[in-house]
Parts: sequence; structure tokens; C-alpha cells
Amino acid sequence: MVTALTYWDITAQISAGNIAAVYLFTGEEVFLKRIVEEELRSQLLPGDSLHFNYNVFYAQETPLPVVLDTVRTHPFLAKRRLVILKNADHFDDYEREILSFLQSPVPNTVFVLETDKKLNDKFVKKLAPLSTNVVFSRLEGKGLEKWAGLYVRSQGKKISPDAVSVLAEKVGNELEVLSSALEKLCLYVGEAKQIQSGDIERIIKKTREDTRFTFLNALAGKQTARALAMAHELSRNGKQVSDIIGLINWQLKRIENVKRLSAEGLSQERIARELKLSPYAVKIVATQAARINNQELMRGFQLLLDNDIAIKQGRISPALALETIIVRLCTSK
Repeated sequence: MVTALTYWDITAQISAGNIAAVYLFTGEEVFLKRIVEEELRSQLLPGDSLHFNYNVFYAQETPLPVVLDTVRTHPFLAKRRLVILKNADHFDDYEREILSFLQSPVPNTVFVLETDKKLNDKFVKKLAPLSTNVVFSRLEGKGLEKWAGLYVRSQGKKISPDAVSVLAEKVGNELEVLSSALEKLCLYVGEAKQIQSGDIERIIKKTREDTRFTFLNALAGKQTARALAMAHELSRNGKQVSDIIGLINWQLKRIENVKRLSAEGLSQERIARELKLSPYAVKIVATQAARINNQELMRGFQLLLDNDIAIKQGRISPALALETIIVRLCTSK
């Protein structure tokens, strides 16, 4: 019987530096997959080495030989390369080639095969014995309480098990949505250290909140996993990739304008009038603007332009362009 790791198992192993050559990520909890991918990137590819040794492919868009050749490519200025293959189950017609390749893993590359399928899927079941398997299931009960507790602790807060239960009842247990709600709660309680059930009752609605704010805030805070997860949620809610890239451009322009007017000595109230924004919006953008210098801002605009050209020339898919933009913006210094 094939054994499988949980989210908690894999994060502990990565922290300890115990990283396998081949992973098979299964299950529906996309948010946790993104967190683990970010942890792998951080461990394997610090600093500028990320740009030369990190590749993401979508099986329905990229020929298998291209993927495998990249996996075989020796890393540049790093000990190991990281290659992620999304929707790996789309290569089920190439079962023999993939299984043969996985028989002899490349020692200098960490190869992650990702699918939403379960381990009992016919094709996935054949990959499993040749991989380190990680199942990303929806968190429930104690697991959800643990995750929520760790999440708010990172922001200097605590939350009771009862409050987690109330929150899950209102917004469900999808971590993309829960993380947005927890972020909102941490801001709402202000200086208080404990999030209570009453706080949730007052500010969390049963309808899922617009994730645009959370996406842009994660991007400004260089939280790669969260920004990728929020982009996925926006896409699932009907936003086109071009709309999301446009949203990033819109926010960079707002940051540019706020930085310029602040440098001219204008108060936030005056900036709000000049830009026809609410004082609260200016306050949020000003906080984000403080995290990014002018050089980073210009690189951000150039990154958007380069990927726009690449999309139009057919050199990159819109989905991969969006992921590239997010990762580069979140890892820029």
C-alpha cells in the first residue's frame, strides 16, 4: 500500500531540509499546495537563483519532452532546480514515458507533479510508487483549528477553537476564503490579542468577500503563496487572466501616484482628493507604497510589459504569465 504525507508532514520535512527528488501532489486544497511550493522555493532557491532554476509547466499546454528536458537541465548557480508540472494527469497518454523517467530521478532537480485527482485514479496510482506522495485534503476539526491558530499567531493574535468553528460555519473551510476572513479579523480587533466569536458575528458575512483586496495586499506584502491562491480564486470566480494582470497594473499605478504625491509633501487627505480615492484607500495604498521603492516599481511595470508582449507573440500562456508576474513581484528585492 502506498503511503502519503499530509500538509503537516511535508512542511516539517522541508523545514528540516529533508527534500525528495520527486513529489506527487494530489487533492483539492489548492491553498496548501501553494504554501508548500513557496516553502520549496525558499529552501531550494534563495535570492536570485530562483530566476534561473524555477519552472512551472501546465501539462495541457507544454509537450512532455520540453518538461523532461527541463528537469534534466543542470541548475545554474544553485544546488538544485525546481520544476512543477501542473495538471500532470493530462499526460496519461504518455504513461510509459513518464514512468520510465521516474524510475531514475534526476538528483539535481526537485520535480513536483501536481493534480487535483485522488490517489485512487488509474494514472495517478501508477505514479504514486515512484514519488513521495502528499495529499492536500480540506482541513477539518482539529486540523483546521491548528492551521487557523498558526495563521493568526503569525500576526500576533490568538483565536479560540469556538471562534474557528463559527468562522468555518459562516465562510466554509476553503483556506483561500478563510485566510481572507482571518486577515480581516486581525485588522478588525486592532490592539486586542484574542479573536472572539463575537468579532466574527459582527464583521463576517455569509457571502464570500471580494478577494481583490486580499490579492493586492498579499502582492504588496510579497506573500507568494497567498497571492497565487487569491489569483486562483479570482479566476474561479470568473475573472479572466487579462483582468487580473490589469488589476496588478492598476494597483502599481495607484502606488506610483501615491508615492509621487507623498514625495511632493501632500497629506493623505489631499492625495485622496487629488486621486478621487477614499481616505481609507489612500491609507492602504500608502502602506503598500512604503514597501516598494521606485526601482522595484519600474521593474514591475517592465515585467508586465514583457509578459504582455510574450502572451501576444504566443511565447507564453496567459496563466503561466500571471504566475510568473506574481512570483517575480513577490521575490523582487
